[in-house]
Amino acid sequence: MTICSLVVYARPEKAPVVEEAISMLEGTEVHAATKEGKLIVSIDHPDRTYCSETIMGLNNIDGVVSTSLVYEYFE
Repeated sequence: MTICSLVVYARPEKAPVVEEAISMLEGTEVHAATKEGKLIVSIDHPDRTYCSETIMGLNNIDGVVSTSLVYEYFE
């Protein structure tokens, strides 16, 4: 089991679309979003590789400026 939390920085005008795209990914949840484009995201998935690939893939979503891993738990 792997649980990761991260901050996703999106362009403010694209933040709602980014939030929706992230929410559609398996094991992801957007917990909070600001009007400035910061999103608090968690990924909960049994496969550690899936989590890493998902984090890297978030950078390919149109409107995402960067991602920053805050916490990872692996068991």
